[in-house]
Amino acid sequence: MMKITNYPVIAVILLSLAAPLPVTAQDGSYRIGFVNTARVLKEAPQARQVEERLKAEFEPREEQIKEKREEILLLESDLKAGDQLTSASRRKLERELRLKVSQLKFLEQEFREDQNLRRNEEIRELQKVISNVLKQQGDEGEFDLILTEGVSYVSDTVDITAQTIEMLKILSESTEAAE
Repeated sequence: MMKITNYPVIAVILLSLAAPLPVTAQDGSYRIGFVNTARVLKEAPQARQVEERLKAEFEPREEQIKEKREEILLLESDLKAGDQLTSASRRKLERELRLKVSQLKFLEQEFREDQNLRRNEEIRELQKVISNVLKQQGDEGEFDLILTEGVSYVSDTVDITAQTIEMLKILSESTEAAE
């Protein structure tokens, strides 16, 4: 086992490894902001507009699925109340019921997939808008760093979520006025 007795040499080596530290700002201070994206996505008017658009787009298909469910319930009640049905008509009704249940499952799956796809598209567009607002905040507020997620603690002094939401509201109002 080797004994190390030359501590000054080790200290110089360790200091030289630590030398390439990040460059600090001219006055040694940074301006940092934090934005709670979950709150922005919940409170921004653009997020509400996305939800309203999606609801309007998918409401007719939801009604169609609801009607198909009601048809199935009617067939089931006909089957239960069909004591006077012949075995051939009972089998025909059962086949029709199975077919309608299968069609309903397919419609529901297709509906969910389409709805998720559209929601993801809309959220991507909304994230672009939010990103642009954050860049504008960074430039105008002279921020060196704006964090959005993965932060364990944020004090109120660096939380700029309310300002971000306010900027998004102003942007939404100006967009609506332009239309």
